Amino acid sequence: MAVILTFWGTWSKLFSQWSRSDDYAYGMMIPPICLLLVWERRKALAALALRADLRGLLLMLFAVILFGLGELGAELFTTRAAVITLFIGALWWMHGRAVVRTLALPLLLLYFMLPLPGFVYRSITFPLQIMASTISVHLLNALGFLAYREGNIIDMGFGQFQIVEACNGLRFILPLLCMGVVIAFFRPMAGWKRTVLIGITIPLALATNIVRIVGTGILARYLGTEVAEGFFHDFSGWAVFTAAFALFMVIAAVLNRLPGRAQPPAPRPPSRRPARPIKTVNWKRAVATTAIALAVCLVSPLTVNVLGDVPPVALKQTLDDFPLTLDGRDGQRAQMAPEIWERVGGQAYTMIAYQKKGHPPIDFYTAYYAHQKKGGDFIHSPRLCLPGAGWSIRSNRVRTLRGAPGTGDQMLKINEMLVEKNGAWQLAYFWYQGRDRNFTSEWAAKFYMVWDGIFRRRTDGALVRLIMPLNAQDQVPAARRELDRFALLTARTLDTYLP
Repeated sequence: MAVILTFWGTWSKLFSQWSRSDDYAYGMMIPPICLLLVWERRKALAALALRADLRGLLLMLFAVILFGLGELGAELFTTRAAVITLFIGALWWMHGRAVVRTLALPLLLLYFMLPLPGFVYRSITFPLQIMASTISVHLLNALGFLAYREGNIIDMGFGQFQIVEACNGLRFILPLLCMGVVIAFFRPMAGWKRTVLIGITIPLALATNIVRIVGTGILARYLGTEVAEGFFHDFSGWAVFTAAFALFMVIAAVLNRLPGRAQPPAPRPPSRRPARPIKTVNWKRAVATTAIALAVCLVSPLTVNVLGDVPPVALKQTLDDFPLTLDGRDGQRAQMAPEIWERVGGQAYTMIAYQKKGHPPIDFYTAYYAHQKKGGDFIHSPRLCLPGAGWSIRSNRVRTLRGAPGTGDQMLKINEMLVEKNGAWQLAYFWYQGRDRNFTSEWAAKFYMVWDGIFRRRTDGALVRLIMPLNAQDQVPAARRELDRFALLTARTLDTYLP
């Protein structure tokens, strides 16, 4: 109860996300399932001898540190996982390891109710969208229907269908995976059967999602494109998931009938020690352990909130004043659609198209985050944005640029991507810049955001992206030389704007 009340803000945000996201709505069902599993183990719990275990207190302290890292790393998943870990640690500390072992399954399931980390979710969902749309187009073509894919959009001639995040299959994978774990470990079962039962959930969910997309395309051909929207779209999702769950239960029943049973645990040899007399409850020790657990639960969020209260850092000067003339090129500013900027979640940005006669244009974009925090206001990777517009990444590597003439003695690490769409090529650079640091990896950016949040009280930063269109792939070497110089000048100029 103390964990629930003390971290009520964490739980309320989690419940709100369950109610708003169809991908994670299944999370509401996990706590009742866990309570049912605990009730099923009530006799085993009653037979256990309860005793305090110092290892549980160590786990609680680890959870407090994890919670602080989640606050500074702007990651909701880490803070939520830390709260569950704190609860498990308190249970271990107050009642002993035997209780935690007996409740291992319901305690493990608690982690399944948490939405995935934001950058992990975005890294998974888009490849799933591309895979689902690609396989669906091949199946439609094999069935005699004209279909063409561009990015995550399927064009069937009479209409276009976008395979959005809601159609990526993740909302089928997560609940099926959760149920697979419950069924696999609820009853004794051979290890290979458990492996098959859990492993089959992911391909089963992906396959049924692709069947849903193909079926929607076929129905749209004869009944109209409205079947891909509104009620019909939502109803088909529920219908397909019900079919997937029914098929999963059939597979579970078949596995249960196959030869191979779980080996019962070997009986323990009789102990030579004399039986210990049953002792009454040591109330002083019980009160002491409870008081320590309550103190950790009550004090830790207050301490972490003070540590995680990192103030936003303003720009030295507005990005609206970023020079329109750079490296002999003349630029023209562009505006981002308000709904897209809202999803980006930054505090300032600028987009400039630089032109120079006889040279390919360069599109410059940077977004600044004064304070990266949980819930979406953190830097997003172009590795996911470009494929979303239909561009295929043909090569992707990290390079270190060194000062070119006129750029000063400077080094810059960049991600270089060569992308292609329908025969058109682009050379794209992007990197993360800020707090006197330069990153190319999202993981490094997360690590130093936590590090600087603790020791420098700052989490500000900027994403920088440059794109140069190419007439042919063989223009890459010349384009690279030109874009290298421009990137160094851009980074050096941007340093005068970033704090």
